[in-house]
Amino acid sequence: MTTVFQSVRSQNKNSLSLEAAIELALIKNSDVIIAKNQLSSSEFAVKEAYGNFLPKLSLNASYNRNLDNQVIFLPTTIGGSSATEIGSDNDYRAALNLNIPIFYNYNFANKKLSETQRDFINETKRGVQQSVINGTKKAYFNYLIIQEVVLVQQNSLANALDILEDIKKRLTLGTVTEYDVTSAKVQVANAKTNLLEAQSNLLPAENNLKLITGINSEENIILTEDIQLLDEEITIQNGIETMLEDNSRLKQLELDIERNDKQINLTKSAYYPTVDAIGNFVYQAQSDDFDINDYYWINTSLVGLQVQFSIFNGTITSNRVQQAKINKENAKVEKDYTTREYKMNYEELVSQLDFSKQRVMVQEDNMNLTEEALALSRKRYDLGVGTFLEVNDAELQYTQARLSWLQAISNYKSAFYDYQLLIGKE
Repeated sequence: MTTVFQSVRSQNKNSLSLEAAIELALIKNSDVIIAKNQLSSSEFAVKEAYGNFLPKLSLNASYNRNLDNQVIFLPTTIGGSSATEIGSDNDYRAALNLNIPIFYNYNFANKKLSETQRDFINETKRGVQQSVINGTKKAYFNYLIIQEVVLVQQNSLANALDILEDIKKRLTLGTVTEYDVTSAKVQVANAKTNLLEAQSNLLPAENNLKLITGINSEENIILTEDIQLLDEEITIQNGIETMLEDNSRLKQLELDIERNDKQINLTKSAYYPTVDAIGNFVYQAQSDDFDINDYYWINTSLVGLQVQFSIFNGTITSNRVQQAKINKENAKVEKDYTTREYKMNYEELVSQLDFSKQRVMVQEDNMNLTEEALALSRKRYDLGVGTFLEVNDAELQYTQARLSWLQAISNYKSAFYDYQLLIGKE
């Protein structure tokens, strides 16, 4: 089934298709931009984690003015000891330090955690993009349908005005009464009210579409899509397995469990020793004056291994491990609950789509019937065998049928877009 109702066209506006709106949203939408920036940040976090495996080389330089020189105590021949000053007034020192990590369990655990965190943020970005696509589709067709509602009300008002003018002419001929004129005026007033109400919804709907797609508020746009149900929107196949595999939120929760598991390993790394290869080169001199050219510079250097092992740190590590385990358990509980919730949501959406499809078909048939009834009532009225009340009633029924059809289309599309989001379809 394909149901089509042509949109109003304007030559002085920029055309915007649904595909173009989605492309704009994926480029300009603030949520998408933030998600992309967060992914870029996580990429640098992974590189930072890899940097922990690389050697560290640092250069330190210092100058000290010794106000009181250091002393050493030397024994004397008569017993006791005497203090002997060492060093000079000026102390210059430059040191080159090299540190090469040989074994750091923390580095391995941190690398795996940062990679999982990047995967989590990447999946979050995908979820944000899907949500933005969902919102863009809804905003696009909401604005389009509101435009059609305005068109329906404009046509209704135009018909009411035509009938009023015709009744006024017939009043001069004596074929109708003042009551008919008054009734026609009431119909015109109601049509104006309905039109104003419909028009009041245009600007919020337009701004919502512009906001989600990043279009400037001053830019004029015309939507080029037709209000219709496409074949791929009507045929709904069983996709619950697809949902369990591709739903972005469920994938995020699965990665959150993995992330908490990596956090446990990272916390446990405090139990392991660390081993570093170290090197040190010092260039130094001392003097009581500032004649640097005459200084006697001394070089000292060393290489070695450095092992560090925490024996007791006040049960800090064990308590942190327990916290991480609790967080992992909470992540599992949330994943199980959300899975059950989404299975129920899937069943509800499929049922709602089936109901909405039937409603669209019924409303379409009803609209066609009321259109035929309106044409017959007008023909009877023009021939003088029908009354104004018949035309008025037929016009009202046709307008209501068209509005109900538009609402049915809107409800179906909204449910279908939620269905696509739920099963994780791009």
